[in-house]
Amino acid sequence: WTPIGSAYVDHGFMGNFDGNGYTIKNFKMTELTPDSDNYVYAGLFGVTEGTETQENYIRNLVIENVTIETTGDIVTAGIAYPYYTTVENVTVKGNINIKGGDYTAGVLAYTRRCVNAKDITISANANSVIEGNITVGGVISDIQMNGGLTANYSNFTAEDLTIKGVKCVGGISGIIGNQTLDGATVNDVVLICSDIRTGIIA
Repeated sequence: WTPIGSAYVDHGFMGNFDGNGYTIKNFKMTELTPDSDNYVYAGLFGVTEGTETQENYIRNLVIENVTIETTGDIVTAGIAYPYYTTVENVTVKGNINIKGGDYTAGVLAYTRRCVNAKDITISANANSVIEGNITVGGVISDIQMNGGLTANYSNFTAEDLTIKGVKCVGGISGIIGNQTLDGATVNDVVLICSDIRTGIIA
């Protein structure tokens, strides 16, 4: 798979996407070439590109059975970099094997300009693994504020996963900085981290 939307100027996905109850199955990405800023932005959507005055949305999306193998940064099954984007009702499930570098997660990765994200779930089968380097999360790699943007995050769920990393490894998220997450559920998640910063939120 080649991610939809890149970091090249005016090449982010500027539209809206509604999965409308359908499921994308057997999703696979390997050997990804870094974008112009040396990140791979691996996901069904690489970069979505709303604006401050006209946000876009990704919603009602299910991805089942995921294999991603890269050493690059900003890696996930769903949306790697949701820029001025609202994300709603997105689920990643089934057999999950995601391997990336920094900012690796199950559903959303680098979210510093995400506007809203709610009802986001990763529900895996046995022996599923998410493995990254620094800032690794079951659902989302980081929840941070950029440029004064305050977002709304709610109802995140991670189930039946092993999550591995070097530093900042979280069942839900590796980092929360100056934002709020309202509601999180973690069931049967194993965290493996060589640093002390680990937990539901690392």
